[in-house]
Amino acid sequence: MWGGILKGQELLESARLKSVLTQVNEYRVAVSTFIDRYDALPGDYDQAAELIQDGLLNGNNNGIIEGPGLITQGKDHETASFWAHLAAANLLPSPGTSSGTQAKFGAGAPKAKIGGGFTICYHPFEDMPGHWFVLGNENGDKGNAPGLTPLQAMSLDKKADNGLPTTGKIRAKDGAGVKAGSCVTAKGEYNTKNNEIACVIYFQM
Repeated sequence: MWGGILKGQELLESARLKSVLTQVNEYRVAVSTFIDRYDALPGDYDQAAELIQDGLLNGNNNGIIEGPGLITQGKDHETASFWAHLAAANLLPSPGTSSGTQAKFGAGAPKAKIGGGFTICYHPFEDMPGHWFVLGNENGDKGNAPGLTPLQAMSLDKKADNGLPTTGKIRAKDGAGVKAGSCVTAKGEYNTKNNEIACVIYFQM
């Protein structure tokens, strides 16, 4: 009986991890379609209110989706407007409506089926140029609080990339507020001895 229960738990965990990759691939397709249609990046598009939907905030069309992730107003709104532009263009489901000046997962930014949610960021670390989807938990105006264990992160990485946290199209970092090395060791390996939630995962856009 116990073997069957454990097998069922493994299958459920595998399905939850696969759902993350499905979501990320949906986001990539949506971005590609948006670029083909409007010749601009979602969030950064400077005619969104005029050509997509009234009430959207326009970006500055400089080729960078700017902002920390969850700010919905002012010059740093683009990373939150990213989701609003895609939803208004009918390329993704609505992530919900934010209130005030900061989005939350399920209210302005999408929830992840595995828990936590997604944000978008530009050049988050020196060795990671370009735009990246971030899977983590809310941390003020960012989404870089830890959301996965090192083993979960490694499993995701192996399913869709090279299984290494410091190279490739999927990267892992210690989440905000955790002890250094909790997710990724000094040798650049997943710290699979740690069973605690410690990791933030970055997926290249």
